[in-house]
Amino acid sequence: MEDPIPRVNFETMQRYHGKKVTLCCQISQIENGQVRVMTADKGEVTVVGGATPYEGRFVEVLGTVANPNTIQEIEHTNLSDNFSLDMYNELVKLSHKDAYMGMFST
Repeated sequence: MEDPIPRVNFETMQRYHGKKVTLCCQISQIENGQVRVMTADKGEVTVVGGATPYEGRFVEVLGTVANPNTIQEIEHTNLSDNFSLDMYNELVKLSHKDAYMGMFST
């Protein structure tokens, strides 16, 4: 059985170098196979390696943390344009508290 894949924002992503994570974010720029995104806690991350097109403003990325500012994409899901990054950020903060660890992982 695989380890749970944690949901992260920019701050918590830093703890998972080399590990799989799930990141919901807002697309800022797409250029030359790289996607610049803004995380729910206003960090900037580059997503690399995606093969399918991004559509809309928000996306959920499953990938491996390559360095503090980069995720190597495994896959992504385009989200509705009315997705709330603020609510997602609250979910991430709760999911990283000891009492709830693992409860919100994918």
